[in-house]
Amino acid sequence: MMLKDILIVLGMLIVLAACAEESSPDDFKEYEGPVMEATDVELLHSDSAVVIIRLTADRQLEFESGDREFPEGIHIEFYEKKDESKNASITANQGFFNKKENKYTATGDVVVQNFKSGEKLETEELHWEPNKNEIYTDRYVEITTNGDILMGEGLTADESFTNWKILKPKGTLSITEEENK
Repeated sequence: MMLKDILIVLGMLIVLAACAEESSPDDFKEYEGPVMEATDVELLHSDSAVVIIRLTADRQLEFESGDREFPEGIHIEFYEKKDESKNASITANQGFFNKKENKYTATGDVVVQNFKSGEKLETEELHWEPNKNEIYTDRYVEITTNGDILMGEGLTADESFTNWKILKPKGTLSITEEENK
């Protein structure tokens, strides 16, 4: 190597050393993103070899904590154990599962449908706790039943959306003379 080349390399090393900042382990953030990604997800929950819950999603992200995110939507179907018929479903634009609380949260155009009664719930956020077999929200809700639309703030219901209660009903409700008796 020529002296000129050695001086150029030495000069570059001095410049690089001067530009380098001192870093400590505190300067680096721990990775908080997903540790696993899956597409076309189908999760089945069964009881005595009979499917009682079917969850589907186009995409699932799983995090180190065990939490899951369903960024492209979530669809959950509930089945009757005795005859394996589908009795209700929850559909939403996004879904989240908190492993520590064992709670699902559905957000964005959430629709709950009871296939036996024909009742339909619409809201922007809904929580489902599988261990308690219940769904609930504190947000605005609209429930369509046999031609009526019931509105209010907040709701509690069983996961099949058979028994439900609007916590703060709003609007007008028409009652016929026959129903009044």
